[in-house]
Amino acid sequence: MSQKSSKKDDLIHPLARPFLWLESNWFTSSLVWVFGLLAIGLGAIDFFHHRHEYLEFAQTPGFYALTGFGSFVLAVMGGWFIVRRFLGREENYWDGEAGDE
Repeated sequence: MSQKSSKKDDLIHPLARPFLWLESNWFTSSLVWVFGLLAIGLGAIDFFHHRHEYLEFAQTPGFYALTGFGSFVLAVMGGWFIVRRFLGREENYWDGEAGDE
């Protein structure tokens, strides 16, 4: 078993070794919790903080969060459906015929 770990350790660059803790399970789960609590906290502040907006509908609590999320969804869906039509290739595009080589 130590031979497996030594072979695995040989594949890691020496300058990457100090950053291996970034891949640990506790770090990724705690990062999700920290960003989740931060989002909930900032969303809660939005209900109590009075803003002086130029447009009336922009004073709605959570307006900027929902607008940003909606814009992100539109960008991703646009990439999936619209951009794919222009840049996408057929599934067998790279399978050349015998005479193409």
